[in-house]
Formats: sequence, C-alpha cells, structure tokens
Amino acid sequence: MNALVFICGFCIVAVLVYMARYSGRVRVEAVRLIDAPLDQVYANVADFAQWQQWNPWLAPGTQASRTISDSGDQPGSTCAWESGGTGSGSVQHVRLLKEQRIEQRVRLRHPFVVSGRSKWFFARVGDKTEVRWSLRGRVAFTMRAFAATVQGSLALDCRYGLDQLAHLLEPAEAPRYGIVHLGVREVESRHYVYDVYQGPINALAQAVRTTVAELRQDLASRGVQAAGAPIAVYFKTNIKLRTTMCHIGLPIHRAEDAGTLLARELPAHRAYAVRLEGDPSAVEVAWYHGMQRMVADKIKPDQRTPPFESYLVSGEEANACVTELYVPVL
Repeated sequence: MNALVFICGFCIVAVLVYMARYSGRVRVEAVRLIDAPLDQVYANVADFAQWQQWNPWLAPGTQASRTISDSGDQPGSTCAWESGGTGSGSVQHVRLLKEQRIEQRVRLRHPFVVSGRSKWFFARVGDKTEVRWSLRGRVAFTMRAFAATVQGSLALDCRYGLDQLAHLLEPAEAPRYGIVHLGVREVESRHYVYDVYQGPINALAQAVRTTVAELRQDLASRGVQAAGAPIAVYFKTNIKLRTTMCHIGLPIHRAEDAGTLLARELPAHRAYAVRLEGDPSAVEVAWYHGMQRMVADKIKPDQRTPPFESYLVSGEEANACVTELYVPVL
C-alpha cells in the first residue's frame, strides 16, 4: 500500500514539474486595414451592443446567450457569452481613449481557459482605418503544455473577428467570405494525379495554381481530361510553424490515365464538409471553424484517411471562389 501511495505521489509531482516547465503565455496580434471611416470602426468595437455581429468567439449558426452591462461603451462595461459547446467567455472594458485606443480584460472559459488583456489601436490611413488587435495572457495551468496550440487558435479568432468587422462596414464589392457547414457527407473514391507540396501554408494557394496548370497541360498533351475539380490532400501540417506537406492534384477517370505522373487513390469515406464561399485566403479560418463545430457536435475525426480541399471555383475574383473542405469522420 505504501509503495502504491509513493508511486501515485511521484506521478503527480512529475506531472506538476513537467507542466511547470512551460510558461503558458500566449501572445497574439492581428492587423487589418478596413475600408470604413475611423469613427464607425471604433464605435463598433467600443459598443458591446455591436459585438453580436462580429464577435469571433460566437461561431456562426450556433445558439448563444449574451449578457451586456447597462452601459456597453464605458470603462467597466462587460460583454459575456455562452454558446453551448462552441465557446464561452467575457470581455470587460478597462480604458477607452476615443478613436485611438481601447484596453480590455479578457476571460475565456471554453473551449480553453485563458485570462489576459486585450488592446485595440486605431489609426486613419487615407479614408480607411487600420485596426491593430493584440491579446496577451496565460492559459490555465493544466493547459500549459498546449499553449502554442491555444495561441494558434486565438490568432485565427482575432483574424476572423477583424474580417467580420470589416465585412460589416466595408462596401459590398470588397473581398469577403462566408463559411457554410454542410455536415457529414459520403465521399466517393477517386484516383488523382499529383505533385507533392511541402512548405509554408500561406504559399500553398500560389503553388496550387501553378501545379494544377502544369498537371492539366500534361494530361491534355495525352488527350486526357480531368475528372473533377483540383484538390489538395493534407498528410502533415505543423500549426506552430505554419507549414504543410500535401498532394496538389487533379482527379482522373481511371488509374491508367495517369501515364508517367504520380498517382494515388483517395478511398471512399464519410467526411464532415465545410464550404468557403469567397476570399480563398480564409481557408485556415474555415478549417478551424469546421473542427470547432465537429467538437461541439461530438463528431469524431477518422485519422486513417487524410483531409482534403476541393477547389470548385477559383480565379482572379476572390468573391467568386468556392472551396470545400472535407474532414474524414468515423
């Protein structure tokens, strides 16, 4: 019995020592140039009554309860939300310097626990407004080892929040995007020819355009047509380093159509699908929201099959682009 107590105590101490190695700090900053007057942009951040329209921690399409203090645009004002399995937390104004700066206290309780300070900076750039949003804080002690993952998630939250704020205020023709949750779908098997991409995530879009053009040319030279929209099949992604290794490919009707090109089969499977309508640069945000919804709906991913993107509509006009994302599920 004494040996068992000793072992249990040793394990607890070992875990605490291991967690203590990590500071748990998270530091995030996002910047966006918004095509709207400074006074309008500032007002939509300073007044918590407006946050319902762009709050990044309120996932679109989910039911949420929201509480705002009587005066939503003064020091001490608080906005709190609870949206079931997708997120809960609160933001409190600490200091407001009209049309220049806002300081806030932030407490997130779900899907991870973070406490810290948020700062907003506003500056006129011609007839537009530059918004800089920074967030500094710490994760809960039990999450310290995962601080880098939490930081990556918060970076996407801040980017999404500024994007939604811009979509709310900018002219209708400005580049924007929408995220549509399609739910679980049956995905048919497909053969595809491909080239391997390994590098920064933010360079993938250009690589897709170049690689797909080369694959099309090679197939056309042999009288073969692609059997569907271009795809990117992900095999390894490092969120912290923002790098990925994937196949950029074109579906083909038969395996023998590949000729000398690299070819592979994506097996039939079930997948949770998300559609990104508009600006393709927001694909990371779409993946993030898809995974959040899966967690909220208790849908388990199937790691035996790689996730992939299908570029249904692409081109120079960002608003016209359509990309579907597929996460294999059990």
